[in-house]
Amino acid sequence: MTLVIDDKDVAQLLSMADCIDALEEAFREMGLGNVVNAPRRDSFMLSSHPEGYYSFKTIEGGLEKYGVVAQRINSDLITHPIINGVPRRVKIPAAPGQRYVGLVFLYSAETLELLAIMSDGHLQRMRVAGTTGLGVKHLSRKDSQQVALMGSGWQAETAAWAITEVRDIEKIQVYSPNKEHREKFCKKLSKKLNAEIISCDEPKKTLIDADIIATATNSQSPVVRGEWIEEGMHLTSIRRVEFDERAWEKSDIIYFSSPPAPHGYTYYVSENWKRSGFKSDMGDWALLEEESFKKYRDKIYLLSDLLTGKSPRRSSDEQITMLNKNWGLGIEFACVARVVYERACEAGIGKEIPSEWFTQTSHP
Repeated sequence: MTLVIDDKDVAQLLSMADCIDALEEAFREMGLGNVVNAPRRDSFMLSSHPEGYYSFKTIEGGLEKYGVVAQRINSDLITHPIINGVPRRVKIPAAPGQRYVGLVFLYSAETLELLAIMSDGHLQRMRVAGTTGLGVKHLSRKDSQQVALMGSGWQAETAAWAITEVRDIEKIQVYSPNKEHREKFCKKLSKKLNAEIISCDEPKKTLIDADIIATATNSQSPVVRGEWIEEGMHLTSIRRVEFDERAWEKSDIIYFSSPPAPHGYTYYVSENWKRSGFKSDMGDWALLEEESFKKYRDKIYLLSDLLTGKSPRRSSDEQITMLNKNWGLGIEFACVARVVYERACEAGIGKEIPSEWFTQTSHP
C-alpha cells in the first residue's frame, strides 16, 4: 500500500530531534559517497497573474543505506513585492481555497514502489531548520546561551526550535521590520521554548551579547552587517545574501550544506520571461554565492566533510564560524521523509491507497 500523509500528520510524526538525527546521518553518508543528489531544477513560465510568474521546482535524492529515493516538487506562483523598502520573494497561495502545492514522493529502491506521498510544508521547514541545528551543534561554542534571530516567519520559528534542541539557550532576541508581527511571533515562541524571548526594534540590538546569529528571512539584501559581528560568534543563514560581505570576510571557517550555484541548481525559462517580471533564485545573490565560494575557497568546506572528519572544526572560542544553508538537497527530503513514513506505519497514521495504482504491467 501507498501512504498519503498530510501536513498535520507530518507535524505530529516528526520531532526536531529525529529530524536533526536523520539529517546528520544523511550528510555523513553523503561524505562517504553513499548517496545520490540531482541538482534542483526550476522551470518558469509566464502567468496570467499580473504581478507574478509560474514556477515548477523539483529536487531529488536517494540513500543507499536505507534503499529510498525521494522527489520533492512545488507548483508555485512567485511574486517579488517591495516590503519596507526591501525586495522580498513571496509565494501566492493560488490553488483552490487559497492553498499551496508542495509534495514529497518517497520510493523504495528495492521494490521500486511508491511508498508514500506527503505534503511538503512542515517537512520542508523542518529539514531547513534541522540543517541549521546541525551546524550549530558542530560549529558553535558549546557554552552558547544567547541567540540573535533575524526573521519572524514560519522558517524563523523552526530555526529557534532547532537551535534550542542542540544548545542550552537562555535568551533569544528577535528582529523583523513588522513590529506587530514580530511581537506576536515572540509571544508564540515563548509558549513553546524554555527560553526568554525578546522583541527588538532594531536589528543591531538583537546581536548584543549574542553567541549565535541566525537569519531566516525572505529578504533579497543583507540583514546583518559584519561590523556588528564579534569574536566567538556562530553565523547561520539560509541565503548567502542575508550576511553582508564584511561578515563573510570576518568568518574564520565557512560551511555550505550543498555545492554553490550553478552546481546545485539549474533553471529553464520560456521565451516570455522578459514580460513576466522574472527573478529566478539563480539571481544576483545566487551568483554572489558562487563568487563567494571561489573568493573564500581557502576557508569554505561542505557540511558532509565536517561530519566525516575531512575538514576542520572550530578550534578556539575566539573563532567566527558560519553555515550557509544554501540549496536544498534531495537527501534531506529522503532521510526525513523516511522517518515520517516509518513513524506513520508504526502509528497507523495516513490514508492507504493501492500501490498498484502507481505501477503497470506494460514496459515503460
